[in-house]
Amino acid sequence: MKIIRWPLRAFWLSLAFLAPAALAQAPEMAEPRPCVLFLAVDTLRGDHLHCLGADSLQSPELDALARDGVLFRRAMSAAPWTLPSFASVFTGLLPYRHGTIGGRWRRLAEEQVTLAELLAEAGYSTAACVTVPYVGRKFGLGQGFQELSVIEEKTERGAQAVEVTRRGCAYLAAHRDSPFFLFLHYFDVHAPYTPPAPYDRMYYDGDERAGGEPILPFLLSGANQTPKQPGMYDWLAGVTDLQFGVRQYAAAVSFVDAELGRVLACLQELGLYDRTLVVLLSDHGEHLGEHDIWFAHYLPYWECVHVPLILKLPGGERAGSVVDVPVSNLDILPTVLDILQLPVPHGLDGRSLRGLLAGQEDAASLLVAEQGTLPGRYSKTLVEWPWKLLLIQSGNRSTYFLCDLAADPAEARNLAGERPELVGRLRKRLWELFDPAQPLVAAAGERPVELDEATRRRLRALGYVN
Repeated sequence: MKIIRWPLRAFWLSLAFLAPAALAQAPEMAEPRPCVLFLAVDTLRGDHLHCLGADSLQSPELDALARDGVLFRRAMSAAPWTLPSFASVFTGLLPYRHGTIGGRWRRLAEEQVTLAELLAEAGYSTAACVTVPYVGRKFGLGQGFQELSVIEEKTERGAQAVEVTRRGCAYLAAHRDSPFFLFLHYFDVHAPYTPPAPYDRMYYDGDERAGGEPILPFLLSGANQTPKQPGMYDWLAGVTDLQFGVRQYAAAVSFVDAELGRVLACLQELGLYDRTLVVLLSDHGEHLGEHDIWFAHYLPYWECVHVPLILKLPGGERAGSVVDVPVSNLDILPTVLDILQLPVPHGLDGRSLRGLLAGQEDAASLLVAEQGTLPGRYSKTLVEWPWKLLLIQSGNRSTYFLCDLAADPAEARNLAGERPELVGRLRKRLWELFDPAQPLVAAAGERPVELDEATRRRLRALGYVN
């Protein structure tokens, strides 16, 4: 068993004096401890739920969850892709600090303590069902999960999501009498966007192969600024309309929304809904043509780091609340622990949002995102709402972009030349968070992961590895 870091020692020692049953629930003495359910939708943009302003998109299940919970309108991811972002969710640390950024730093180090480990130590049953290897044991993100299953391939449209829902509901039924932490990871919003009927073509009624030039040569050209891997865009072969992909992305969101509704209905049927803390989150968004990047997630522009966040609190507390204060997915771990009345470790980059939920003014969240695994090629961004400073490092060239997210959420205009003093202040703060001489990771040691050919082939088709 891993030794928990020193800030928690006093807590674990105090638990030693409690009867083991107290770690679960004591029906005659107290209310059952709240259960925790994470509904993680990979690649879900913060502007692609109806409750977050997407008027033409149908997401009735998550809209209902928002009415039962607290909706955060300006939540930000700590990274624009899966591995470092979920590592930040699970640890409450910036990618720079937990060191899991990809490349030679792929695996989450054993010494990092995850939310699943903390909850397991506190007496929770812990389980996860995930749909991409990055969120499994191979890359270290399985730490603390007593049960973890990975659903690898899509055998047919929607098969992965349906299977995640099935396994999730089975777990809920089997663990209804004890506190649990269940993490369900849905991947169908990630490219290729191939939702099943009746969601397929839900927002597209044309002929995507009629007339015009095929879009595949364009997507594989330098005009599309994302790094490209073999097979990454094969699902669009023969398509002549870029809007087909954009609309299919929206259809995939509506499909996954329906699957999440089935899980929430299961919670209600089992009598667990009221006493469960439900967290709806995403690891990152998606470029749908903004900044000349198509159907991928690459740079930490707002469309790629603005993500949905909904907290449905036990007992329906604060139901229907909407929070406009910007927050980070770094805040999820300390918030969950605080709501469960468990100690929050010191030294995290995230902060508990419990005070914010109660309407109290407190310190602002750390709004930082980063990307890159090569010393001469990386990006970092810092937000002090509404200002967002983005650094793109390419070789020896450092380019800074300053945007006003309130006035220009598309980040179409670089104001750096007009506001040099503001750029200087934000740049100073950015480098106070990182080491300019070591811009990638503070954590020591490389942690490469050997990939079997099947895993490498799948991740390559998704645009992740060479």
